[in-house]
Amino acid sequence: MTHEQIAREVLSANTYMTLATVNTDGQPWGTPVHFAHDEQYVYWMSELTAQHSQNLAANDKLFVTVFDAGQSVSELAQRRCVYIQTRGEQVSGDDELAAREVFADKFGDEDNRRVSEWQYYRAKLGKIDETKSDEQRVYFNES
Repeated sequence: MTHEQIAREVLSANTYMTLATVNTDGQPWGTPVHFAHDEQYVYWMSELTAQHSQNLAANDKLFVTVFDAGQSVSELAQRRCVYIQTRGEQVSGDDELAAREVFADKFGDEDNRRVSEWQYYRAKLGKIDETKSDEQRVYFNES
């Protein structure tokens, strides 16, 4: 299985990602968010007042981790993860419509309506770092 196939499988099989941002004082902040993805981006929804949204408004650098949190400790040797070093942005217009569509495909239209007052964000997947990735961990870097 290629690193690309592993990454797509991990991204498709999970609904949460950990989003790591940095506040204006340089302090790290990590939070789980629901996400969906397409070929180029991971998307998430959030309130503008959320700490990670405020951090992102001041500094667009992000680190994303996606893994199956339901695995037991005995399954650690098989755990597969995706790591994404990237930049994030709030989306609007046609980009927001695309984000809504990707979310509807993964979670259904009802979930999109329920949190319609939230904002959509995205982060580019970038390129796979083939030298760092292996059969369990796939690393994406900004491209």
